[in-house]
Amino acid sequence: MKKSLSQLCLVAVATLSLTACVNLPYKAPTQQGNVIEPERVPLIREGMSKVEVANAVGSPILQDIFHADRWDYIYRLDRHYQKVEQRRITIWFQNGVATKIERDLPVETVPVK
Repeated sequence: MKKSLSQLCLVAVATLSLTACVNLPYKAPTQQGNVIEPERVPLIREGMSKVEVANAVGSPILQDIFHADRWDYIYRLDRHYQKVEQRRITIWFQNGVATKIERDLPVETVPVK
């Protein structure tokens, strides 16, 4: 009985020692939404039409059915076990023309052609 108990303890210690050396399981980074490239952000300006905005940065991921004149570009990158990166650009239109732009990422000083 004493011998089997010591063998059981030895097996338990060996198992715990081996599993303690194992890293956390790999989780692939998860991207969701519109990929917002920093060099494209300065291309969006007030006074642009919906077509011009779509040509500059693509179609929005969200089009609110209650606010048809609001486009939301949302991007989220989850690199598991690290800080989640989120970006957002919201554009309001009036009569098909951009009147207000709200962004949570800095506008780089890139010359606009």
